[in-house]
Amino acid sequence: MIMQLPSIDDAQKAIKGGKDPMAFLHLGILYAQGADTPQDEMLAHYFIKKALDMGCKEAEEYLNIAYESGKKDFAADIESYIGEDGSMSRETIVKLRARVEVERKAKHYGNLSKIRKHLASIYPAYNRKKAIDDILNERESIDADILYSTSTVDNTSEIYLELQDRLLQQLYTQVDIDDKVWKRIKTDALSKDERELAQTLVNFTSSYDKVCKKYHVENKEIYNLDTIGFYPYIKVHTLATLRRQGFKCLLSIKDVEPTIRYRFLECLDSDEKLLNVCETIRDQNLQLFLISFVELNIDIESLELNSLALLRAYRNNNLKPLAEHLNAFVGRLDRVGVKHNLPFYTLENLPRIDLNK
Repeated sequence: MIMQLPSIDDAQKAIKGGKDPMAFLHLGILYAQGADTPQDEMLAHYFIKKALDMGCKEAEEYLNIAYESGKKDFAADIESYIGEDGSMSRETIVKLRARVEVERKAKHYGNLSKIRKHLASIYPAYNRKKAIDDILNERESIDADILYSTSTVDNTSEIYLELQDRLLQQLYTQVDIDDKVWKRIKTDALSKDERELAQTLVNFTSSYDKVCKKYHVENKEIYNLDTIGFYPYIKVHTLATLRRQGFKCLLSIKDVEPTIRYRFLECLDSDEKLLNVCETIRDQNLQLFLISFVELNIDIESLELNSLALLRAYRNNNLKPLAEHLNAFVGRLDRVGVKHNLPFYTLENLPRIDLNK
């Protein structure tokens, strides 16, 4: 985001009328950057929030880029509106819901997950039974999104998926090897995190199929190794869809065992608690399915964190991690003997990336 900033003196004079949101934004950015004045995050936050509350679209754009780069945290900004005792006025709820709705409609479930303890207060009409029914019947709703966001511990990186996928697509633009090559070399050319996801997916789909047959439950759709598309990289949108599919599969078998409904589903915000519940399940296939559900979320989170780190490196104009990422991919191709014309990547020969495309 390119913005011509005034001097600190001019910016301070411009806010005196109290009616120009851009004046508050300019002053906030000056304090955030420490430009022409000592850096002061508290004042920066105050003035940028003031501009945002006045409906300044540029302030929203500035914050979005700050969130994407990791310089600001969405959850911390939300917390700043809320009293220490967690209380919220009606006016605060209206403001927060407007901001949260932007994230929800963009399917930034990671940001919603970070503020899970406040979602019930922001949406007091939330109905858990309706949420489960909506997810199982593939109906999009506020209730479904709240349940999904509050019931998965490892999805805080499920944000800015469109930008992450755009970056990866442009990063791998020089890779024109046949898409089917990965089937020939199986999982040998995959990264450690990708191999772990592939194995977890086998365990998850196999055990889910057996549980559904035993308890006469209708199978819900789930990606398998032939459809997930590991090569040359897994799309971030695919990972997000896989997580949602996994959660839907879990909800579909919630009634086959009381332990799932009354214990497992109540511990979804803690991997440790979930695994402790798994130890009490006697049905081996059901136990494997539940353990695989936990591992599936952990494996997806690891891969999403990798792509999110690349996006944030790019946003911070640090291209070295992008070159290292591509070189690791080329190294795996070399190790398994796949012929290619890909170079050793440096900052000078990286594919051009423009996230505005």
